[in-house]
Amino acid sequence: MKLLPLILLFWLADIAHGADLPTQFELEYTLKGTIGRGKASQTFSIEQREGVRHYQIKSEVRASGLLSLVKSGSIVLHSTGTIHQGNLQPVLFTDQRGGKPVREVAFDWQQQRIVYRRKGREMIERLPNNTQDKLSFMYHFMFAGVPQTAFSIYETDHRRLQSARYAVSEEILATPIGKFASIVLTRQPTPDDPRPKKLWLAKDYFLLPLRIISMESSGIKVDQLISSIRYNPDGHMQRLVTHAADR
Repeated sequence: MKLLPLILLFWLADIAHGADLPTQFELEYTLKGTIGRGKASQTFSIEQREGVRHYQIKSEVRASGLLSLVKSGSIVLHSTGTIHQGNLQPVLFTDQRGGKPVREVAFDWQQQRIVYRRKGREMIERLPNNTQDKLSFMYHFMFAGVPQTAFSIYETDHRRLQSARYAVSEEILATPIGKFASIVLTRQPTPDDPRPKKLWLAKDYFLLPLRIISMESSGIKVDQLISSIRYNPDGHMQRLVTHAADR
């Protein structure tokens, strides 16, 4: 797949450790659910402050049609934290759905505890090393690299912490902006959580999340597919364009 910004090619050798990354990515997705459609967007940014690299991720999902009756309003997720020893280390994750109160998850790495805040209550659990939240998980591999074989990792949403095991495979993914060699992470179902989850990462382009298949607790299956990628290799936002996208 040939990209117009050829400078991209010089970054690939350092991709697994997040070296020389652009400091901002803006991704747009088409969204299909079992009962409707919508759009989604994600912004990933990096900022250096006092010798520490900080990251911020924002995700917004906007449903339409019948799906909007179940997913009323936008779903807005935020993840903020630091980039520490080749890993994303979340500090705060928030989940807000429509006009409902914000649900928060705070990560206290010094005290090794994770704090869930919702409906005016707090729940505290032990925080395992390298735990990722729902958003940071998708960008974590940009810095840590992807294991070549199946692996386990702790991840959390706004409700609970769990250990998940993922199978690793590769395939060519066709998208509206071209075909990408991708690494596919497939979560293995468990009796506690049989819901499917699958993530496609762009093998040659910063391991960006290209496609996400997941299932809500309500049983609605959601499929997000990349439709636009913008990034700032030289301080100015550019759109990643392929020849396939121009046809």
